[in-house]
Amino acid sequence: MEINLKIAAEFDAVYLVNGELSESSEFSYGQDDVVYITILPLDAALLPYTLKMVGGGVKNNSALAKSYRLNAGEYHLKLLPRYNYIYSVENTAASNSYAANFAPASKPQRFFDLVIKKKLAAARELLSDDLNQSIDDASLGAFFAGFFDMVPGSATGDYYLINRDNCGVLYNFALVGGLIDNIIEK
Repeated sequence: MEINLKIAAEFDAVYLVNGELSESSEFSYGQDDVVYITILPLDAALLPYTLKMVGGGVKNNSALAKSYRLNAGEYHLKLLPRYNYIYSVENTAASNSYAANFAPASKPQRFFDLVIKKKLAAARELLSDDLNQSIDDASLGAFFAGFFDMVPGSATGDYYLINRDNCGVLYNFALVGGLIDNIIEK
């Protein structure tokens, strides 16, 4: 079986895949192949690092890279930045600006982030009136309780919610008037 890997970095980067330079964020390789991916950030404040992957799993640097299985043979690799650890006021300011830039971009991602952080009042502001009135706080929290991360799917409104087994469950977040009106498992 072939592994199809899509990389999502929270920063601009190029990659060395088994020593070959690539700007592409999508790779395919055999199930039993060992693949080394070196992440080369295009920002001087970030440091490069290398991952060893077998199948769809990350075998090292698991604090910086998370691999999620979306479908059979399809994986999503989420890369986090590796900072240069110099203790200075300027470095702290740079780190804070990175954190601000990585805020979730879409409404479903912001909504999910707020629910996971138990900021339900703020999360409800992203729901349509109909959906907001039809669900209570306990049900809202319980719906997302088994998930810890979210990655975009291939179609508009589709997102994979990542469970504790690092597997994605596909949901569609229907928007009406710029607000979430329905969440449907696909």
